Amino acid sequence: MIRNIPRRRAIKLAVLATALSASTAFACICSSGIILVKKFYDANANGIHDPTEPRLRDWPMTLGSASLGDIATLLTDSFGYAQFNGVIPGTDYTMFEAVPVEGNWFQSKPVDAGGDPINPQTGIVVTVGHTTQLSFGNYCTKGSGGKTPGFWSNKNGQATMLDGSPASLLPELNLLGSLNLVDANGVGFNPVDYPSFRTWLLDSNATNMAYKLSSHLAAMQLNVEAGFVSGNAIYAPFGGTVNELMALANASLGSDPYTPSGHPERAYQEQLKDYLDALNNGAGVVSPTPCKRTFTTTY
Repeated sequence: MIRNIPRRRAIKLAVLATALSASTAFACICSSGIILVKKFYDANANGIHDPTEPRLRDWPMTLGSASLGDIATLLTDSFGYAQFNGVIPGTDYTMFEAVPVEGNWFQSKPVDAGGDPINPQTGIVVTVGHTTQLSFGNYCTKGSGGKTPGFWSNKNGQATMLDGSPASLLPELNLLGSLNLVDANGVGFNPVDYPSFRTWLLDSNATNMAYKLSSHLAAMQLNVEAGFVSGNAIYAPFGGTVNELMALANASLGSDPYTPSGHPERAYQEQLKDYLDALNNGAGVVSPTPCKRTFTTTY
């Protein structure tokens, strides 16, 4: 019987080795877990890693805990991953993404109910033999390129409207005429020449919010037509494209052309106006590709 003991031990070790190589869970002999972090470029700022969106490499990610402070920092690899191995089981781990020096970078995942970035992410749980997966999304912005209503009411704006061959204001005036533009009294405005359009722009005020919204919609329509602004550009505060924003503004003007103080749709039109106003003043839109990024610490 004694001579059989080594043989039995050899059989048991062989079975265990086979089970481990096949990743059989019950055969795992370990005392730690793994945290795997994915970094992706959120080209539409929706907080979801869509199939066509690239990963972000060389982004510092710092693992810490509420009790121990910072533990380790890793750069994401060429696949956008940072993998922290040998993490002792616990429930108070944190993950912090470094913030670029450039101020045009924004975090889109994870965020709280109000849309504000969660950084660091806290309360991360690590269990023995398991991989805890995290995902961080970011996007960057660039200037919209927009020109203000003031630009379109001066000689530079007039010259831009005459950019066709042969030079003519007719295409731009027809384009503006297709919109639901209104004046101070909520009456439809259809510009027939540049002087009347210029006067209408300069007289715009918010007594009738629809009038003020109209002036910014007109300016944005001219910006897109001239190629200053891309209609497909995404404006994150709005949550959609410039074209979608213009469509909503135009629909609102069609249904509510007169919105003085106290009108139930006034606040909605003011918000649309504020979005267009910001874009006409060059506010940042989401860049379709990642921008330059640098960090204060070299890792």
